[in-house]
Amino acid sequence: MDDAASRAPEIVEAERLRALRSLHALDSGSDRRFDRIVRTAALLFRAPKAALVLVDRDRIWFKARIGIPKGQYPREGSLSDRIIRAPETLILPDRLKDPRFAKLKPPADLEPRFFACAPLIAPSGEAIGLLVAADPEPHEAHTDAERLALEDLASLAVETLVHDAETIEAERRARLDHQRVELALEAAGLGEFEWDLVEDQVFVSDRMMSLMGIDQSTAPAKRGEVVYSHVHPDDVPQLRERLEAGLKEGRYHVQYRLIRPDDGRLRWMEGAGVMIHDRAGAPQRVVGIVRDVTEARAEAEHREVLLAELDHRVKNVLAAVQALATQSARRTRSTDGFLSAFSGRLKAMASAHELLTATRWRGAGLTHIATAELGGLAPGQARWSGPELILTPRAANAVSLALHELATNAVKYGALSSESGRVEVAWGRTPDGGFRLDWTERGGPAVKTPERRGFGSTLLERVTSRELGGECRVEYPPDGVHAWLQADFRTITAAPPRDGPETGEAATPDEGASRGPPPVDDGEIGGLKVLIVEDAVLLALELEAGLQEAGAEVVAMASELEEALQLLDRPIDAAVLDANLNGESVRPLAEILRDRGTPFVFATGYGERGAPEGFDAPVVRKPYNVRQIVQALARATGR
Repeated sequence: MDDAASRAPEIVEAERLRALRSLHALDSGSDRRFDRIVRTAALLFRAPKAALVLVDRDRIWFKARIGIPKGQYPREGSLSDRIIRAPETLILPDRLKDPRFAKLKPPADLEPRFFACAPLIAPSGEAIGLLVAADPEPHEAHTDAERLALEDLASLAVETLVHDAETIEAERRARLDHQRVELALEAAGLGEFEWDLVEDQVFVSDRMMSLMGIDQSTAPAKRGEVVYSHVHPDDVPQLRERLEAGLKEGRYHVQYRLIRPDDGRLRWMEGAGVMIHDRAGAPQRVVGIVRDVTEARAEAEHREVLLAELDHRVKNVLAAVQALATQSARRTRSTDGFLSAFSGRLKAMASAHELLTATRWRGAGLTHIATAELGGLAPGQARWSGPELILTPRAANAVSLALHELATNAVKYGALSSESGRVEVAWGRTPDGGFRLDWTERGGPAVKTPERRGFGSTLLERVTSRELGGECRVEYPPDGVHAWLQADFRTITAAPPRDGPETGEAATPDEGASRGPPPVDDGEIGGLKVLIVEDAVLLALELEAGLQEAGAEVVAMASELEEALQLLDRPIDAAVLDANLNGESVRPLAEILRDRGTPFVFATGYGERGAPEGFDAPVVRKPYNVRQIVQALARATGR
């Protein structure tokens, strides 16, 4: 209890000082409002001295004073120090006759006989100072009305101090809010503006001037026409319509193209604003923000392109797998044979895709491809060598499938079917910038030319040669199979590969026999002479077989635009066009066919948007079945 009692004055003093400092009045400048309060107190008691005293920790400081030479004095030993400890309203006609204060020794210029004071009580209840009137001479007794008047003046002083403190705090918060808004606007790259509808003036921030390339922060609004002064002409009608509709609703959000007046650059801008009304509900001003979204739109469009490209690649892969399965099924006689052959070829495609994924589809090294296809064969029986060549994705797939077919035959019938057999694979550059790869088998069983040509042979001699833009041959001398393939310069890319796997398993499928898919009904396109333009040769072969089963005659196949254009002298009733030929649009060919009146069908992995615009032609999305193409050709030709 004693400890609490001894600490109580310290606690009271600490709270009093916190209340005093919260008013932000100490050491502030002079103020006529407080000067008037002090003059009134002096006149009330006809005293030559008066002051508004704020009692600090170790000083008394005068916010306003009359007849007192200094602005502050030490607190210790002063009347204010004594009274602030037990604050009350006092009127002492003669201080020297009051035993409580008679022995105090204040500074000579503050040594009063008459003394009157009323405490300044903060809203939280602490006494922060005094309103004082004093005279070196004693006075007669004063009335209760004078006491009440002094207390009213003290209350008025406190109210003024509190109002000022609240104003200071509000301004501080407003500055802080403004700084936060400025920081947020700067971080977001936003420029702000205000359109005064009454004065018809537009005010813009420095950031907005920089964003839009303008050099005026204030300009006549011209009833809103200034908004459209630098907007791209094609965007003005829609922007005007949306702005007018939005302002009727009280807010708007628009995007438009801006032609910067300073450098003529075209930029995409995004703007948003709200309508501010006066108390009567009349429109007063529009405030809003603007930001440059050119890069954001470009990134969004780039993402759309990437997604479309991904969609295209996935569908092309699915279509290639579908064609591989169908062609494998056509040439095999049992389910087990089909599963073995198809799974091995699918694994070869997967190995190539794994290598391409490691380089983000920039290409795959020929050494890595050979390792993936041959590294898992009989240990020590297969060797491969040659310079490191980086093949394009298309060439990598073709070489991977070719090596797989050769390895499969070698394991089943050739050099790798016996322990003494050997396989040598070597490749090198050709003078035209392409490459040649040789496959040589030795030490295996005696070789003879096969009586039946399977799909593996078709893959090697037709698919591989076309995909590589060159030639592929398989020879069967008695001492061992010799195969070679030659590719043109377009199969090699300069893109450096990322680190990819050095080894992989080679599949050993069995090309047996299995039933193929149900045949395509003929009759709808029977006798139709068709041109096939498709850069994926597996798909082209599958389409050729399907159209022939439907009764059509495939007059020619092309995998490149230039090749297709050279085939236009053939008798063609209709065409199937891959919309994208190795990155080149098929539009020039489609325009010629349209002008000739030759119907055609688009086949694309990009969907409806992937086909060239401006043609009234059916679009079939990959992966497709041949029946879809047959039906589309029937529609296009009116059958």
